[in-house]
Amino acid sequence: MRIAFAAATAALFVATAAQAAPTTYPGWQITQKYTTRASAGPCNFNTAITCGYSNYARATSSVVYDPATDTYTVRDTGSTAIKSSFGPANVSSSDATYVNYSKNSGAETFRILNTAGVNPLIELSYVNYGKWRRTSTSGALTNVNDTYLVWGSKTPASAVTSGTGSYSTVLDGTFVNKDGVFSVSGTGTFDANFGAGTISYSSAATGTSEGSASPINFGTLTGAGRVARGNFSGTGATNGSGYAMDVNGTFFGPAHEEMGGVFVLRGNKGNGVGAIVGN
Repeated sequence: MRIAFAAATAALFVATAAQAAPTTYPGWQITQKYTTRASAGPCNFNTAITCGYSNYARATSSVVYDPATDTYTVRDTGSTAIKSSFGPANVSSSDATYVNYSKNSGAETFRILNTAGVNPLIELSYVNYGKWRRTSTSGALTNVNDTYLVWGSKTPASAVTSGTGSYSTVLDGTFVNKDGVFSVSGTGTFDANFGAGTISYSSAATGTSEGSASPINFGTLTGAGRVARGNFSGTGATNGSGYAMDVNGTFFGPAHEEMGGVFVLRGNKGNGVGAIVGN
């Protein structure tokens, strides 16, 4: 099954589909590593379903897209020698929101925002993001790497030295605590003052359990930070629910039409990571 992303890429990334050679798009990525158990038992916590969870990030990354084969190549956050490619033969399903890839009998998946047609989640023209999950199981334990990648056509640093930008954002991530794994989603706002070199942001986020745990209401997550050399970084304030979210990323499009990056979500003996994009 061939998705319509090659055509979308032409509009999204300035006629990339017409190029013969693969194109390397700069971006950001972050990984959440954790282990799940088949049932509660001793771990870091006495009744933990998950254990050993942590997150780590590389400040900048890249995604390679080959228009000739309609294939994406991504790389590991911890070791750039570990790479994986996903093409039409790996597409398992698609809808208006996401295109889903799967290989190695489902032990490795890649989900990207669908930029073909009208996307009900968010419409993006210069940036995209994906979630790369890798799993390995031994007995009652399953080790998981959830890597979120954001890539696209970055705004030149010279174009983010004056003026302002306001963006409507969405969150997509993974949060882990002793009760299990939660898919993070949310919407919010992101404002930048390029002349002053400052940002501020606010997101309302929730966590939906991938198991049987109760949902998490993370509340409203706010923060502020700086813009430097075309990139941004922000530190979150701990809210009344005990959670905070930090962000790092950059601006995309010839005149900073869009933004994208990664976030770290922490609080109440759990942590998480994910992608944040906005238009």
